[in-house]
Amino acid sequence: MSNITFSVGEYTSEDKTVLVTYTNEVGHTHERRIVLPKTSEGEIDAERLTSRLDNQLQGLYNKVEVGAVTFIDPNANPEEPPV
Repeated sequence: MSNITFSVGEYTSEDKTVLVTYTNEVGHTHERRIVLPKTSEGEIDAERLTSRLDNQLQGLYNKVEVGAVTFIDPNANPEEPPV
């Protein structure tokens, strides 16, 4: 299994989602938005968020194994649009 780390973008209690960037062992990245779990008072539920992030990471490992996820070199030049 490859080594994948992740970083969580900034968010506030008003946000509904947060951007999570996953980085593989060669430095390529995959991004996805994760729904922020909230308490009944509307605050971010940190315990549920940690669990959700762990579950998403395990799901990502599974998708990598079957080739369903693409990691992109963040330093690559984007392709030119078709003319």
